Amino acid sequence: MNDNFLAKIILGLLSVFLLVDSLNGFLVMSFGLDIKLSVIYKSIVLMLVALYLVRFNIGSIILALAFYFLLMLGESGSIFSLTASASKLGFLVQHITKVITPFLVFCFLLDRSWRDSQFYTKIQQVIKVNCIVFLGNMLVGFLGFGFSTYGGVVSATSIGVKGFFYAGNEISTLLVLFSGFYLSKTYLLSKLTFVFLSVFWVGIGLLISTKTAMLAVVILAFAIPVVFEGKRLFTLRSTPSILYVSLLLLILVQAVLLIDAFKDTLIFDRLDFFFQMTGIWGVLLSGRDIFFFGMWGLYEETESVFSLLFGNGISYYADYIKYSVEMDLPDMFFWHGIIGVLITLFIFATLTRLAFTNAFHKSYPYGTVILLTNVLLLLISNLSGHVFTSGMLGFLWPCVAIMAKYSASASTHVKTSELRR
Repeated sequence: MNDNFLAKIILGLLSVFLLVDSLNGFLVMSFGLDIKLSVIYKSIVLMLVALYLVRFNIGSIILALAFYFLLMLGESGSIFSLTASASKLGFLVQHITKVITPFLVFCFLLDRSWRDSQFYTKIQQVIKVNCIVFLGNMLVGFLGFGFSTYGGVVSATSIGVKGFFYAGNEISTLLVLFSGFYLSKTYLLSKLTFVFLSVFWVGIGLLISTKTAMLAVVILAFAIPVVFEGKRLFTLRSTPSILYVSLLLLILVQAVLLIDAFKDTLIFDRLDFFFQMTGIWGVLLSGRDIFFFGMWGLYEETESVFSLLFGNGISYYADYIKYSVEMDLPDMFFWHGIIGVLITLFIFATLTRLAFTNAFHKSYPYGTVILLTNVLLLLISNLSGHVFTSGMLGFLWPCVAIMAKYSASASTHVKTSELRR
């Protein structure tokens, strides 16, 4: 099969990725029909990506298989030592696949960026179509249809909306991805439009109503001007500076009214509940600290060099308590040991290396913002989880991360000297 044709198929499938995911949710909600459409679709995309890499970057496939083997050792050790029932073996296979997916997709996109002169136009189209689908689902939720963020269908008493998507926390990470990219893109084109778009994305965060969504978008809205302008932003000698400082002053003046308005929302009631029960850590972690100490107690019962390096798998914990802390690095440690944490950080470094290298270089307009976005996602992964183990984010995060390599010259020609043999 021609490599350009295969790549075109993969990029086409990535373009409608979220559409298939929301269609799957619509079928489940409307007809109770769970045909695993999303799982099948993701499997097809991943197999095509693997097929491409077998031909053009076999090293990435070998490394991914090595990761797979190492991440299976904890579960295998618990099963063979008869300390676990293997009840979560199927879930484990899906989980490991989700963990290595961003790595494989990024390797594919990196290879295409060297070979295809129109690559950046195509990848921005992938991001654009998925963002439209994402916003369409938020509109559906706003109109009173679809799932609520914290379970069940949208109603007068439900909190947050997510359209026909399943996972609320994964929706929050997609919001960070899309808002960060398009806020930075807009800032480069029009500072005034950026202000209005910031308000829009903050509104989307309020619609979703997770701590992650609301806080992360606010951080991005205020950090992106600083990223591009630096200390010039506070001199009051340019339009961006005047707009930024004026907005800060307006928010400070209106802070009391904003806080009072927030107190009337259902999400405030939820946060206040956790605060009354467990204090500030309860608000930040939503009870995940309790899950952590529960799993830590079980970990200590079988503590060994093997469990330290490779973990105890998932079934071991599932046989006794809730098997997930819902914080990515702690989960990776309990399930896969230090090796699992290192693999996760390696994949993060792979997705972040280009942004780190190209940050603060004017010829790479998205480098610094993507670095900021990736760091935010790393923080989110250890507050609410569902970043490195997300089936939705895993395919789209690399699409945004590769834009850190974008420059004016890269969009007009292919550096043939960099082509892989």
